[in-house]
Amino acid sequence: MDLHAEAKRLLGDLYAAFGTGASSGWEDELADDVVVIGTDEAEWLRGRERVIPVLRAQMQEMRDEDVRLEMGDPQIGVAGSTVWAADQPTMRLGEETVLTMRMTLVASEQDGHLVIHQLHVSLGTPNEELLDQTLTT
Repeated sequence: MDLHAEAKRLLGDLYAAFGTGASSGWEDELADDVVVIGTDEAEWLRGRERVIPVLRAQMQEMRDEDVRLEMGDPQIGVAGSTVWAADQPTMRLGEETVLTMRMTLVASEQDGHLVIHQLHVSLGTPNEELLDQTLTT
């Protein structure tokens, strides 16, 4: 199995789900102990049973608001059966608003497919806005 190509396919499936509302294409690829972290402070979700209903609802809500994600230039690393990816997908809100997101993923190959152990999707906030000061970047 080409883990690099499989990770890129998985990212594409995740991004497509935001626009279609259909999460079933990748639900089977979540580990039982998956951790999903989002932008909202309440989005620290642990465990497949907790993650699936929340992501199903959010993806449907985003589809209803015409939110779409487009893959950036993912950086994908492979070590043995472990894969990690970092990307800056573009989020489109309707026709006018375009945001750059942050996404990281850690997965491992199990029984011929990738299983996600950690997923982090968020929007960056400028240091000046968050801390009221400029930091070196």
